[in-house]
Amino acid sequence: MSGTFEARAGGETKVLVVEDEFFIADELRRKLTAAGLLVLGPVSSNEGALDLLEQQRPAIAVLDIHIGGTRVNPVAAKLRQLNVPFVLATASPPHEIASDPVLAGAVILEKPTDLDRLIEIVRRVIK
Repeated sequence: MSGTFEARAGGETKVLVVEDEFFIADELRRKLTAAGLLVLGPVSSNEGALDLLEQQRPAIAVLDIHIGGTRVNPVAAKLRQLNVPFVLATASPPHEIASDPVLAGAVILEKPTDLDRLIEIVRRVIK
């Protein structure tokens, strides 16, 4: 298998990135783009992510659990409604996520994020 993704029917494989730390967001964008994915965003707020989801539907999303002082739950709930899987990139303790019905069951990747592992997870989830 090559290091890039094959395009899904109708175009490139889209991944939504919701991250409010500029350098982390930029690193995620560069790594995902290099892997052959079309990055939607990165966006740094729940409102921005929800607006983007009104316009485009990603194959998967990568979410920071805490965005601008709030939790990413509204975005996660919308993604669940759309049946779009998501990965949580977070430094939050696992019990905090497991006890949240909107976030429970999501793939969790601890920060600092291993970007090669993230690509593997994205590849596996959207396969």
